[in-house]
Amino acid sequence: MTRRISNAAAIAVAVVVAVPMLMNGGAAQAQQIKKCQDAGGNWHYGNFADEACGESAVDQLHESGVVVSRELPPPSQDELERQARMEEAIQIQQEFTEEQRQRDLEILRIYGSEETIISTRDRKLASIDNNIDITRQIKDGTLKDIEKLNQQKKTKKVERQLEEREEAVKSYNRVIRHNLSEREKLSEKYISILNEFREARERVYGN
Repeated sequence: MTRRISNAAAIAVAVVVAVPMLMNGGAAQAQQIKKCQDAGGNWHYGNFADEACGESAVDQLHESGVVVSRELPPPSQDELERQARMEEAIQIQQEFTEEQRQRDLEILRIYGSEETIISTRDRKLASIDNNIDITRQIKDGTLKDIEKLNQQKKTKKVERQLEEREEAVKSYNRVIRHNLSEREKLSEKYISILNEFREARERVYGN
C-alpha cells in the first residue's frame, strides 16, 4: 500500500490499494488501483488520481502500515525559480569574495607590512616638515631685512627693496600653507592605507 502526502498548502492523500484478480487460469494476482482525495474532499481514481496527486510526496508502506521510505515530489515552478535565484546570489557572492581576496592580496603585496607603511609615512612627513622649517627660516630672515629697511631713509631704492621683500614674505606664507595642507592630506592618506591594510590582513589571515 502506498500513501501520497501533498507538500502544498492544501493537503491531498494518495493511496494505492492492492485488489486480488484472477489471471492466467485462475491464479490470484494483485492489481494496483490508485485513488486520491483532493483538497476539496473529492476522490479521484486511476489516471485521474495520478493527475490530482502528481505533486504530492509518496510514502512506501510496509504491510503493517509503517512508512519505510518516502519519494519526494518534483519541485514546483516557484521552487525552481526560488532555487535559481538562490544559486545566482551564491555565485555572485562567491565571485565578489574572490575579487575581494585578490584585491586584499595585492594590497598586502604592495605594502608588505604595517611597519613599512608607518616608516614610509613618517619619512614623507619629515620631508614636508623640513621644507616648512626651511621656508620659515628664510621668511624670518626676510622679515629682519624689512625691519632694517624700515629704519633707513625712504629712497626709491629702499622702497623697491621693501616691496620685493614684502612680496617674498607673502610667497613664503603661501608655500608654508601649501606644505601644511599637503602634510594633513598625507596624514589622512596613510590613515586610510593603514586601515585598508589591516582590514585586508584580517580577511586573508584572520589577525
